[in-house]
Amino acid sequence: MSPSLTVAIPEREATYLKHRKNILKYLKFHRFDNDVQIQLQHWIEQGARNGILPGSLLPQAEIYLLNKQILLPGVSVLERLIIRVCSEVHSEVFEKIYKQLSPELRQFIDHLLIVPEGKQLSLFYQLKEYPPASSISSIQSYLNHYQILEDAGIEKFDAYMLEPCFADYLFKLTKRYSAKDIKKFGEHKRYALMICFLLEIRKILLDHLVTMHDQYITEMCRESRNAYEKKHKEGRKCHKKAVDIIINTADFLLQLPEKQLFTRESLLKQIDEIKLRKSLADLQRFKKIEECGYGDSLMARYPSMRKYFAEFIHLQFSAAHGSESLMDAICIIRKIDSGIIKNLPQNVPTSFVPKELKKALKDSKGNINRNAWEMSVALAIKDALRSGNLYLSQSKSHIFF
Repeated sequence: MSPSLTVAIPEREATYLKHRKNILKYLKFHRFDNDVQIQLQHWIEQGARNGILPGSLLPQAEIYLLNKQILLPGVSVLERLIIRVCSEVHSEVFEKIYKQLSPELRQFIDHLLIVPEGKQLSLFYQLKEYPPASSISSIQSYLNHYQILEDAGIEKFDAYMLEPCFADYLFKLTKRYSAKDIKKFGEHKRYALMICFLLEIRKILLDHLVTMHDQYITEMCRESRNAYEKKHKEGRKCHKKAVDIIINTADFLLQLPEKQLFTRESLLKQIDEIKLRKSLADLQRFKKIEECGYGDSLMARYPSMRKYFAEFIHLQFSAAHGSESLMDAICIIRKIDSGIIKNLPQNVPTSFVPKELKKALKDSKGNINRNAWEMSVALAIKDALRSGNLYLSQSKSHIFF
């Protein structure tokens, strides 16, 4: 006898309920009653305190009930229970966060949400913006924003009391709101959201600053390379003519009879002195372009780069093993900027100086050229941050691995 593939649902409600009860009894499943709800409530509360978000708790709660052989209630019942418990737990967390904040930090947060006189945007709005194309002014602006957060003393807040996933959730939530919306929340929630936002945005600001420095230095190198190649191309035209004249002059001198004496005056009558001197100058100029052209082009851009680099160098860099010399160089620049030392020591680290800048690194007396050396440091910082040899422990992406 072939098995029945379908079972007709009983039309009588009593029969249906009886069948349902027998099936649950056979499977050893229990109804979702008040005792089960209390147990589930405690489980949800524990998950919420561990930073699990409401959206993730719903499927986990269903698995939890099924593992305990509990008949699942309606989805709306579970959703309401999870939202209620999470709301209570989050309110407790917000209150704890609020109590940790100093009055000065609360005042700073209030200031962030206000549009200053004469400005169109609040600092809160500016911090949420994605950075524009890398330029001196944009880097200076982001350095200023970062310094404002540092001066506010947000590092004094104990961020370890928050689970990373929950802190990230609050950050993303805060980022969606405007300053006007944030002000509508109660004190505890408002300040909790804002401190989570500030802690995360500080990391992101550092990432943006690293990216903007990388972009600026890359663009500066590209422009310098183009300027060098343009000069090199122009110099090649004169170089070819100069080489021909020098070769002809050398050939003429080598063909002179061995015992024939020539005075300088008689020699110059047979050779065009003006062309010879011009050719020599062209060759010397072309030689300098080939040897120092790219480096000189970089050096011409040092004053502009220095406008933001003077502040950028004071970020809290750390060096991985093997990059201590670059970290030493950064510390030397900081000491000079702060006035602790007046001149560059003769034994400054130079292992990171590129070959294009080695010609300009020392003057005729053997003293280190600060501009060339500091430009080398800026180039080395870009490469070291890319490779991970230099890192920022407070950043999001450029941390030590």
